[in-house]
Amino acid sequence: MSILYSAARSRSAQACERRPIPPWLLIAVALLLGSILSFAGAHKVWQDGTFFDSDDAMQLVQVRELLGGQNWFDMTIGRLDPPHGVFMHWSRTIDVPLALLIKGFGLLLPAQTAERLTRLVFPLVLQALLYGGIVRLARLLLGPQAVPAAIALVLLSGMQFGEFQPGRIDHTAPQIVLLVFMLASLVEAIDPAYARRAAVGGVLAALSLSISIENLPFIVAFAALFVALWIARGALMKEALASFGIGLGAALPVAFVATIGRAHWFDMACDAYSAAYLIPGLAVAAAMVVLAAWRLPTKLTRLAAASLVGCAVLAVAAAAKPVCFLDPYTGIDPLVRQIWLKNVEEAMPLSRFFRNEPAAAAIYFLPIALGFAASVAAVLREQGLARSRWLLVAAIAALAVALSCWMIRVIGFASPIALLGGAWFIVRFHDVLTRTRWRAIAMLAFVLVLPFSSIGWALVLTQDPQAAARADRAACLASAAFAPLAKLPPGIVLAPIDAGSHLLALTPHSVLAAPYHRDNHGNRAALDAFLSEPQAARRILRVNHVTYVMTCPGLNETAALAARAPHGLVAALVHGAIPDWLKALPRTGKYQVFVMQP
Repeated sequence: MSILYSAARSRSAQACERRPIPPWLLIAVALLLGSILSFAGAHKVWQDGTFFDSDDAMQLVQVRELLGGQNWFDMTIGRLDPPHGVFMHWSRTIDVPLALLIKGFGLLLPAQTAERLTRLVFPLVLQALLYGGIVRLARLLLGPQAVPAAIALVLLSGMQFGEFQPGRIDHTAPQIVLLVFMLASLVEAIDPAYARRAAVGGVLAALSLSISIENLPFIVAFAALFVALWIARGALMKEALASFGIGLGAALPVAFVATIGRAHWFDMACDAYSAAYLIPGLAVAAAMVVLAAWRLPTKLTRLAAASLVGCAVLAVAAAAKPVCFLDPYTGIDPLVRQIWLKNVEEAMPLSRFFRNEPAAAAIYFLPIALGFAASVAAVLREQGLARSRWLLVAAIAALAVALSCWMIRVIGFASPIALLGGAWFIVRFHDVLTRTRWRAIAMLAFVLVLPFSSIGWALVLTQDPQAAARADRAACLASAAFAPLAKLPPGIVLAPIDAGSHLLALTPHSVLAAPYHRDNHGNRAALDAFLSEPQAARRILRVNHVTYVMTCPGLNETAALAARAPHGLVAALVHGAIPDWLKALPRTGKYQVFVMQP
């Protein structure tokens, strides 16, 4: 009897050992560890209302306008370049969850506390969704054994210090999550048994466009790759291709009508979802459905049909507004482009990033490069359905890496896609070890999460030689720096462009300039005023009804403009040569404030 009991107990113990840890529990642990790592940032948000990025400040300004009764379709920020304001290129899609959270928390908490709690909860929810999307992809591509490695790679990617850090409420993190779920839906749909899941990918693509055009290159790539897979696999991809087209074609006009007012239906804006993208998008959707409906038995005939339909789609795109696909910022003032847009850090090319900060560039880029290489290896090593799925992942990773070389902000999009290749390498290396005499140490394969993660590289590379300059800039944009400014009577402020969003969010003032390309008039007027000699600057400021001129030495723009125009207004202020038409107020913080005199 005791022998039977021991045997049963042994089998039970073995079963417990084989039972995997539930993914939700692993995600909860990862969220907790990420929250501990990013606690300092969360504390700043909770304690001081700190904004770590201009877009977060402007997003909150936009949500406040909505909660204050602004029309759903009216995206005008009235205090930016008054009296007309600036109609923003964002939509209300992200405003909805933020407004609901603020209103919900506001039932029990003061308004300011409700806003700060929302700014902590929102990115945490997005982190959980990101983990969920990566877990789904890992299971589809590799099975349940890949889940722990995938979750560890997400945690060590450092996303809790980037787009998903506490306080981040702009549209970029939601777009990354949507990209991951789009990829998951389409990876699953490659299996003919789940072909209709591609429709979900089409709907998510339309939802993504309703937020911004950040994911547009990936959406175009998904459509092209599905057509390519249809050419290669024929009938096996027929239903998936049609489902993707139907989902995209049905959701695009719904997203358009839901987020764009009737007065702007015929706008051909390049920097936001508009008719310039709706019309080619519907053409793409129709093309996919048409191709899937044709009975073409050979690869050659399918290639010919795809080429014909592709030319028709390109003709539609060219008829709409082809310049949008070359330069979404077409129309921006040349001086504003040269002085401001070309110097936006997140928009710089990777080559420039490596020149300026080689260690930081390596920390961010090496994991996605290694992950992409591992994805290519997966394509070469896997067979059948798995190879087709990895082909889709590797192609999207290749696009993400290429776009990261063009603009480093895309690294945030590339990271979760590329880490899937890292998960494949870890799982396969573990499998190899289990079949050798080293099987006892097979679990050490898990250590390979380090070279495939940014935090792993940060442990061995010295980074951020510009730490002092970054600290000075952060001090100029800290909430404490704006507290004294908020006590001044409301007025229109001329300040460095990067301070604009923070002034709107943290003070009652209006601003002439802010880091948004649609503020063409205000940004150009601000640059002209700072660069012009004092008397000419005075005329510009009077025309724009400016009340205050503010400078902060830690913002690079101040020194750069002074160097560009040694006899200009900003150079005079930097060197203490204050014109008689400006009165300097006693300095109580980081900003030197000057009041316009009659």
